[in-house]
Amino acid sequence: MNSLDKRIEYLGLADMDYLSARLLLMSGLATTGFPKAAEAFEKIFKLFLMLEAKISSNAELTESDLKSYSHNLIKLFNEVKTKLPDTNFDSAWDDYLKTLQESYTRRYPENWKEHHLTINLDHLDEAYSYFRNNVTHNFPQEEHARTKQFGTFIYDAYRGDVSKRIKKSGALPPAEILKWKNHSLDNLNIDFESL
Repeated sequence: MNSLDKRIEYLGLADMDYLSARLLLMSGLATTGFPKAAEAFEKIFKLFLMLEAKISSNAELTESDLKSYSHNLIKLFNEVKTKLPDTNFDSAWDDYLKTLQESYTRRYPENWKEHHLTINLDHLDEAYSYFRNNVTHNFPQEEHARTKQFGTFIYDAYRGDVSKRIKKSGALPPAEILKWKNHSLDNLNIDFESL
């Protein structure tokens, strides 16, 4: 089995990493929220490259191919940019992903030095919506309905009573984390009825 066979799972995991990043950043926890956002983009970029290779040259990227990018968001983003025609990303995109990359490498005290992290949920939401939409557009037609369900298979666990129990306990269910002050929500190509 190759990584492409796990595309729905990759998307669901990326969605949940993004939600985790939102929740951490909403709580002011930048030192853990930024690395979690980096993980979401790493998955989305690798998923984009897997699907693009299949579409453009009928190639299937292996686990080794994907591991060659390691956790390097800048390298992944540069590769993704070469596959997106007529898209001009301004330097703010590079700066934002560089910030995420640097925060990821500063998870351990050996790598600590002065670093400024400014929490801006709008950057996270805009970037994630844009790249998620690009990725899901490339899924096979028969899987489009599943890709429109935010969190894909993982979100199934939050249906019905589970969300009510989460709310009753005083916590935020995933749908509320996604919706809270999300100015890019309308741009996200998902089925809002499934939330």
